[in-house]
Amino acid sequence: MADQPRSAQELVRVLRGQGISIAEIAGVLNRSPRMVRKVEAGQTSGALYREALDELATTGQATKIPPRRRLKDGTLMPVRGKVADGQDKMIVPEDTGGRYTAAKQGGRVQVQTGFMTDGGRLIQARIPKGRTAKGRQTANVELLNMVRSAARGQRGKNQKLVTARVTFANGRQMEVNTYNASTMLKRIKESDGDVLGWFASEAGNRYINLDTTSVPITGLQLNVFQAPKTEGYDREQAAGRTRRTRRLSEAEKARQQARAQLDAAKSRRGRRGSTS
Repeated sequence: MADQPRSAQELVRVLRGQGISIAEIAGVLNRSPRMVRKVEAGQTSGALYREALDELATTGQATKIPPRRRLKDGTLMPVRGKVADGQDKMIVPEDTGGRYTAAKQGGRVQVQTGFMTDGGRLIQARIPKGRTAKGRQTANVELLNMVRSAARGQRGKNQKLVTARVTFANGRQMEVNTYNASTMLKRIKESDGDVLGWFASEAGNRYINLDTTSVPITGLQLNVFQAPKTEGYDREQAAGRTRRTRRLSEAEKARQQARAQLDAAKSRRGRRGSTS
């Protein structure tokens, strides 16, 4: 009979036996020491952390950080944390999903294409960190041309889809989404042809607490493949629409609501100032 995987509780105890403190384990998991103590005591299963704990116990590091739990509407579940006055309060945490790579980020721009036997393409780009680096503009131009090439030849029963994975300068890696190639091209053009800026925006739209404005993209992988056209695709084409109307993500809805509240507050302050 095969050995049963070690539980999160067992793994925390193994790590403690290796001389790793509760605070250090919490730091790797990006969770509170209180949560790690609850796992150690068996007060919670810690199943969400088991994979990262097992990797940490086996290799000495964890490259996959456990994602935060989400509510039914897709938003992050609030957790208890300390605010500026030191009091406990329920707060919305930062999303920690995705893998982290220890590979050095940045360097000279490199854009390569691998050709698959089924006609697919694997596009991989390495991009300089500096926001004003000439290599970032070079990468933008090359990637735009490759997306334009992928969007061609979608007649017949098949369409071309593109699955995107981004890497940020802090080593964080995550899947963004899978797009119809023509849809991707059109949205990038609507963003003034800024491929990297558009992907940063898409990542921010999917991960509600991810600030993609402070950490630049340093890597991009596009997997281009063919798939049968869906009934929905055919309906959109028959209606003369080149793409479906995109629904706002939960992150975009939250940001719109925050902007509306800020604008309303400014408007109230303006009215008070004009009557004083």
